[in-house]
Amino acid sequence: IGDTGVGKSYLLLQFTDKRFQLVRYLTIGVVFGMRMITIDNKPIKLQIWDTASQESFTSITRSYYIGAARVLLVYDL
Repeated sequence: IGDTGVGKSYLLLQFTDKRFQLVRYLTIGVVFGMRMITIDNKPIKLQIWDTASQESFTSITRSYYIGAARVLLVYDL
């Protein structure tokens, strides 16, 4: 979660797809990516959700936080 334009979508793309996108775009609703990691020789599937931060999507994106195991706050200094 975080304000518009702080880089949430860029972090998601880099972490899940190992790519960087030069063109900026606004997330509409929710976008998610997946990455497999290994901890103690056990495969773990991470599903990471990027939610839109515009006020018009607040009621939609808020419902995705229910049951979340973790939340990452992204901000720009």
